[in-house]
Amino acid sequence: MVEENNAIVDDQLELVPDDAVPDDDQVSLSSHGTDFTSLKSSVLDYEYDNGRRYQSYRKGEYLFPNDEDEQDRMDFLHHIYNVVFGGKLYLAPLKDVTGRVLDLGTGTGIWAIDFADENPAAEVIGNDLSPIQPGWLPANCAFEVDDFTADWTFTHPFQFIHGRELAGAVKDMDRLAKQAFDNLQPGGYFEMKSIGLDSCSDDNTFEEKATYSKQMNELVHEASSKFGKPMQDLTVWEKSLEAAGFVDIVSRVIKVPTSPWPKDPKQKEIGRYFQAILLQGMNSYLPKLFIDVLGWTKLEVTVLISKAKQELDDPSIHQYSRIYTFYGRKP
Repeated sequence: MVEENNAIVDDQLELVPDDAVPDDDQVSLSSHGTDFTSLKSSVLDYEYDNGRRYQSYRKGEYLFPNDEDEQDRMDFLHHIYNVVFGGKLYLAPLKDVTGRVLDLGTGTGIWAIDFADENPAAEVIGNDLSPIQPGWLPANCAFEVDDFTADWTFTHPFQFIHGRELAGAVKDMDRLAKQAFDNLQPGGYFEMKSIGLDSCSDDNTFEEKATYSKQMNELVHEASSKFGKPMQDLTVWEKSLEAAGFVDIVSRVIKVPTSPWPKDPKQKEIGRYFQAILLQGMNSYLPKLFIDVLGWTKLEVTVLISKAKQELDDPSIHQYSRIYTFYGRKP
């Protein structure tokens, strides 16, 4: 079902099981020889906890690590997005990208770098709390250490603003959408995409058999909401775009298997990738959420993760999640 104006573009594929019957401080890091030693100590003075490394530029504002394991996970997730979307870096109907482009919460910068390579006439800027991006970049790409949830101080508008995997990093989506609107040139687009943590199944195998995974999802919702940056119910993002003034808003929802249970070869491959991402991701986002926010012990978190991983590895549980994409145009 595809409806372009203020509608949902629904890509809810029917996933068939494999065993089924057949059928303030802003520091720029650019390719122009930035001296990393000039960065303020608050940027590189990382915090270590639960055996992981975390950013300290805005302490307590982001609960995911930024160490090499997490960077590998983010880069692998970029590959999965490419597989799911057929190599497309964005879905908004952009034409002649020659203006400024902003990538919010750029992470390792891999999306920004790929976009800059594909659009050499564009000026691409990626910002993040952590300076973990590479030093060798396309000439039209630069990175800044900045908090995109704080007040924006850009002096020139953007042609395109992009944000991916920002669930759990945004306290006020209405405010973020308004800032994006105010910093776009007329006709510019704002696009957001993220994986929802609302796992389910069409045959009730998840609901009936994945007891610990269901508990984990409920606790993630509770903890992230208590923290003030919810990681679920991403459908509300569309309303934020509407409230900010965007038009021609399109919402697209895609089912993605979270383990290699589907019969279809491509869906099985995607499921295998997502399974690996989730197995690694549990160790990335659960400890801080459950220990720091909910007051769990490390042992309790370890046990829950172990049980949920067993369910994720069970091919008889036909669970899937969804990738949500929203984009809108500034009149």
